[in-house]
This record gives sequence, C-alpha cells and structure tokens, in this order.
Amino acid sequence: MTDAGGSPPPDAPSDAPPLETEYESAGLFEDVSTDHDDRRALLDWLHEMGLSVDDMRDAKDSLALGAVAGDRQLVPGERLTLRAASQRTGVEPALLERLATALGLLPIGGAPDGEVGLTADEADSLAGLYALSDLFSEDQALAFLRVLGSATARIGETAVSMFLADIESPHVLAGKSELELAKTTYEANRRVDGLAERLDPFLRRQILQAIERTRVTMIHETERFQYRYAVGFVDLTGFTARSATMDPAELAHVLLTFESHAHDVVNAAGGRIVKLIGDEVMIVADRAENAVEAMSALMTGYGGADDQIVPRGGLAYGNVLQRGGDYYGSVVNLASRLVDEAVPREVLVTEEVAEAVAGTELRFEPAGRRMVKGFADPVTVLSLAT
Repeated sequence: MTDAGGSPPPDAPSDAPPLETEYESAGLFEDVSTDHDDRRALLDWLHEMGLSVDDMRDAKDSLALGAVAGDRQLVPGERLTLRAASQRTGVEPALLERLATALGLLPIGGAPDGEVGLTADEADSLAGLYALSDLFSEDQALAFLRVLGSATARIGETAVSMFLADIESPHVLAGKSELELAKTTYEANRRVDGLAERLDPFLRRQILQAIERTRVTMIHETERFQYRYAVGFVDLTGFTARSATMDPAELAHVLLTFESHAHDVVNAAGGRIVKLIGDEVMIVADRAENAVEAMSALMTGYGGADDQIVPRGGLAYGNVLQRGGDYYGSVVNLASRLVDEAVPREVLVTEEVAEAVAGTELRFEPAGRRMVKGFADPVTVLSLAT
C-alpha cells in the first residue's frame, strides 16, 4: 500500500539494509583513527549531503573521505568524456584535449578512465577561451592558456597551503572530530563560489596597467617584442645553510615574511614582482629610479632568522624581450649574474642604471670591473649607496 504520493507509509518495512550495515560492508569503518561513533557521524553527514556509499568508499580509498563533500561542492557536475564535451561545445575532442593540457588540467575524482573529466562549465569555458584564436593565432591563444593555467594553479596551491597550515593543522593537533573538519572543509570550499566574479575588476585593472607599462617602455613605433625595463634580482645569502636547521613551520615563516616584504616594497615603489623562485625574487620597473628605490628598500627592510639570512641584489637596465608575463635577454641575464657578485645587503648596478637616474638623489659608488659568467667582456658595475 502507498500513500497518495506513491510512497510507502512511514511505518512500512524496507528491503534496503540499514546504513550501518552498508557502511560495514563497504569497509568504511576499517583503519579508523577515531572511534566508531565519530566515523558514523561523518558518514551520516555525507549521506545527508547526497553522497552514496559507493562514493564514500571511493573517497576513502583515495584518502579523501573527510573532504569528498567539499570536493564535490568545489567542482560540481558530471565529469564528461572528451567526446561528450565535444558534442556539447562543437569543439573537436583532440583540440579540447590540447586546450585542457595548455591550462594544466589533470584527471580529478570521478573522471572517466584515461580522461581529464571536464565538467559542462569547464567545457563551455574552454570553448569560449579558444574563441581568442579568432583574434590571435592558435599558437598565441594556447600560449595565453598556459599562462592562465600557471597563474590559476598558483592561486589554487596558495589557497590550499593556507588552509592546511592555518586551519587543518591546528584542527588535527587539537584532536577534533572528522565531522568537524569535513564541515570546515566544505564551508571553506563554499567560499570559492563567486570568486571569479570578484576577481574580474582586478583582472581588468591588471590588463590596463600592463597596457600603460608598454606605452612607457616602448622603444620605438614599430617594435612590439622588446621594451625598455629595469630588471632586478634579490636572493638571500645564508638561506641554504640556515634553512637546513629550521623546522618546516619556521622555514615557512621566513619565506612568507620575505615574500610579503618583497611584494609590499616593490609595489609601493612602482615596480612589479615577476616571480619568486625559492629564496630569490625577480622584479621589473618601467623607470630605473623606481627599481633602485625598490631594491634599496629590499636591502634595508629585511633580515631573517636572527639576521643570519640577508638579502643582496643585482640591477640592470635596457631592452628586454617581453613574453608571457616574463622577461628575457642579456639585460635579464646580467642582472641575475650580478647577484652572485654582490656582498650581503649590497645592490650592484650597471652603468646604464646609474645613467638613467642621473639628476636624482640616488648615489652609487664605483665597484670596479667584473668578469661576469656568460659575458665575454668585463662589466663595469657600481654599488648602490644605502
């Protein structure tokens, strides 16, 4: 007998095994680091969130049981085969695969075997991004996707590392339950909703700032590959030796402090951080004076791990090849090599830098002629007076 809606009355017996039995059969209580009741509370919550027992078993096998609800919330939707994504978008499967590879997309949980597992939203976005090739060449469109993939991967890695260090680690050390962590993870992932829309105005501003930089650094009317920039590198002397004695938390703190300081002072001086590579930072500025001010601030404003880790830098000025948000050429190579020639808290600069800031209050001291690796002739250098 059923009620008017076709459902069994509340007191009708069910042929389905109780959830506890299903959990046991799926091995969801095996190798439990917490007690049985804590695991049961987590499993019941996952069930309420719409996950099947099979979903839970698969998540447990991949060590993601507590995070599976958050994972599904973060990237919702069916994982499509390339053929299905192609039928949806009209883009050939092989091309979709090239686009996904350029973005750095890898197989995720629930993806079909041997497939990246694009969602419908991802497939639509890829097709829309490929439309850039109507404006640019296909090679340039793919190059743009590679930069986009690299930038978004860094955002993702940063967000996850922050969560692990600031939220999950204290949670685990405090001995809180699996369910509490699962709910915290779910809530953190929910905060990603709408992130793209919130980033949109800043992306637009960054594009405009890049346009304005090219106007200032343009060499002449017909050149569209090379631009005139001041390029600097700063690394940390003593970092390798000192880091070998640090615990991971202390090492992370030193790097965070240096990176935060570098971003703040370089941006304040009108420069731009190009990239951070371990204990080294690369900066550029469209005006040599701004670059010198940034380098000076980096030398005087940072001392890490009881001043056993100390910055030093090299700065050059001239024409560089600009591509994919990075910079190339002999000016870049020279600035990088000058770092190795500098002593702690010293910035070595080329004559071109000193000439570009002539008439300002910036002062330099002669530092001789150096044989620099990769350069056939000696290079005349000066030391920034701080």
